[in-house]
Amino acid sequence: MDFVSIEEEALKDFLNRSYDERDFSQWLAEIDNPFSIVMAEGFEERTIGILEKIEYYNCKISSIVIGRYIDNPLLNKKYRARIEQLAEKIAPNRWFVIENHNAGLWVSEAINKTDTNDVLIDITSISNRGLFGALDSANKSDKNIFIGYTEADIYWPRKKDWEQLKEKLTANENIAEIVDTKPWLFGYEQFVELIPDHEGYDSAGCNRALVGFLSYKYARLAAIVGADEYSQFLFIAGRPRLSINAWRLDALKDINKEITKNRELIEMDTFAYRNAIAQFSSFLFSDDSLLQKYDVHLAILGSKLQTVACWVLSNIIRSITVVTSVPPQYFSESFSEGIGASWVFQLIPLK
Repeated sequence: MDFVSIEEEALKDFLNRSYDERDFSQWLAEIDNPFSIVMAEGFEERTIGILEKIEYYNCKISSIVIGRYIDNPLLNKKYRARIEQLAEKIAPNRWFVIENHNAGLWVSEAINKTDTNDVLIDITSISNRGLFGALDSANKSDKNIFIGYTEADIYWPRKKDWEQLKEKLTANENIAEIVDTKPWLFGYEQFVELIPDHEGYDSAGCNRALVGFLSYKYARLAAIVGADEYSQFLFIAGRPRLSINAWRLDALKDINKEITKNRELIEMDTFAYRNAIAQFSSFLFSDDSLLQKYDVHLAILGSKLQTVACWVLSNIIRSITVVTSVPPQYFSESFSEGIGASWVFQLIPLK
């Protein structure tokens, strides 16, 4: 069996041992063991989604550890009081705040502070960049780790914003440049970074291929494309879970059309992380695949659950270089609105 086949078998083994996302409320009604929560304090309302559902079902949690970002503490102040009120109600005198100074380190510290064997890590307010370190720490723990995640009710850009922009767009204007100037999500200046402990490795004399998720800000993917010399590209457009958001797929393609033109583009569900792993496996290990011909770099600009799939992929295929782009500023008031559905799945340790 060759090296690539070993990796393919490892992905298949993980899929056989792992579980799909479940509705959080159903899981909450069925779980018998006491559990603790590890969560990051965030600037979106959905950061309190799981705590609110626990309050609604009048559940008591053994302990809660909240990671508070220290680089810009005012950014996440909006929901701080509500988080602390909920924490006191569902875990009276058993909740703690620790500094979120490094994704891997703070999550390790938080897990060690919990007093149960079952621990739910709420990844809703952990950035894609930070999620890799958080999952690395979870994977090293000897506790039973569950991953929780809450969707937003409305994501920006909203449909009305997109429709207004399209109506006013003139023939001379570039939609990507116009979108980048809008106060949605984050600013258009980007800094490209490798993900710590997932830098992969390139073979001497081998060309590079970029597998990159499309972003609603063109500059984010463009920064990565321009940061290295790539001979081949494969772009991934996220397909929303809800039909009401189906328009977002076309918007995503429209925003990035200049960078994806004449290059391979596929669609991948933003939900169902195990399906994303299976889809990755189907094109990475096919005949004449990218892995056989290139050093593969992976730009993790997709959804949170797509990023979980990328983390699994990176841990099994260690040669893959994981890269992201980071904005210096987030537009917290136009990032998302409301609280949507919450989901949970058990994180099966990678061998």
